[in-house]
Amino acid sequence: MLPFCSDKGEPINNGHPVPFTSRGIYIGAFYLALFVVTAVPQALVLYAIAHKHHLQYSCYKLMLMVSIYDILNLIEALLFPGFFSVLNLSHCDIGVWTFAVGESILYIWFAYCFTSITLAANRLLEFVYKPLSDFLFQRYRAWFWVIPAWTYSITMNLTIHRPYYLYIPDKGEWSFYEISDDNTQLVENPNHITNNTTKSALIAGTYFLMFIILKIQLRKAGAQMSKVEVMLSIQAFIIGILSIFSSFGFIMLSYLPINEFFLLGPVEEFFWAAVHGGSAYIYLTMNKSIRQTALAPFGYGFKAVTVKSIATSGAVNNADSRPQRVG
Repeated sequence: MLPFCSDKGEPINNGHPVPFTSRGIYIGAFYLALFVVTAVPQALVLYAIAHKHHLQYSCYKLMLMVSIYDILNLIEALLFPGFFSVLNLSHCDIGVWTFAVGESILYIWFAYCFTSITLAANRLLEFVYKPLSDFLFQRYRAWFWVIPAWTYSITMNLTIHRPYYLYIPDKGEWSFYEISDDNTQLVENPNHITNNTTKSALIAGTYFLMFIILKIQLRKAGAQMSKVEVMLSIQAFIIGILSIFSSFGFIMLSYLPINEFFLLGPVEEFFWAAVHGGSAYIYLTMNKSIRQTALAPFGYGFKAVTVKSIATSGAVNNADSRPQRVG
């Protein structure tokens, strides 16, 4: 029998077996429905970002990587848990498969966090020192950033001492703990906590600096922020806020002593999925170039598309605002 399983094959949480009830089915159905309304828009965004008229710009190459990780995170934050809850599948039933999914989650999550920080650094350098941004990200060099991202992810995962990842179907709750040497206690995962708190701080600080520097530069040029510039800055700010909620919120709910809250699992998963699904809605509603490209296959295409990066306005970088043709 695996650790943290009762004699009846039920997962044990906080020292008590958690029998499966109809609550698990409702939670699973909620996850599956939420997956549809987040993954479909994200797939449209991925299609739009991957268009050749976007990928000529370094920021869109990084955004493509992030969008791929977004979809993978949605699959593992909502689709897999949805089926696990509906079908009542835990580590007590499928053992190694639960652990494999848990490990996959953290591999993708760590790579996503590193790439998100890289994208934020790229946007900041565009305003602080563009020659350095060009040196690090211009043309094919942007693609090379996948290597340090996965080096970081692999290192973080391989240095976790005795990882033990659980899913409680009736609570809809993932736990990314370490297990004690005697297999009797679950302890905090320091790599998970460090990654999420560091990512939250870096993303928040970088986008805040970017917004301040952009505003200062525009004022020095004798111009006020236009509607387009405000919208582009708001995109970066909102995605940064969602990222903080996703990373820091999940950690707080996972490790603070509030485990008896009966909807803890769904709230955790919502925080986790918010940034991966919410970013798609931000792009589709606030980035005209992405919206037009994403909707083109459905008969809503436009002959010309204005390509703009998530945080670069025409006043700062005119190269990102040349009209491009769709198709």
